[in-house]
Amino acid sequence: MGTAYKIKCKHCGTEFQHSASACYGLYQECTGCGSSVVETDIPIRCPSCLHVLNRTEQEFNEQVEVVMMWD
Repeated sequence: MGTAYKIKCKHCGTEFQHSASACYGLYQECTGCGSSVVETDIPIRCPSCLHVLNRTEQEFNEQVEVVMMWD
């Protein structure tokens, strides 16, 4: 199972894709409802300005434009 995000940095406006496989421990899945939880301990940075995009889950969600999930 993996997740890919299309993100637009609200700091500089750069659009990019970020993806991670759940097996690497970057994203954990709730066993009760199956929803993804954004890991805030491992920084996700904008490739242009290096601004941390996931200080809080809410801040990360505001910058996500598209979420794609696969098995």
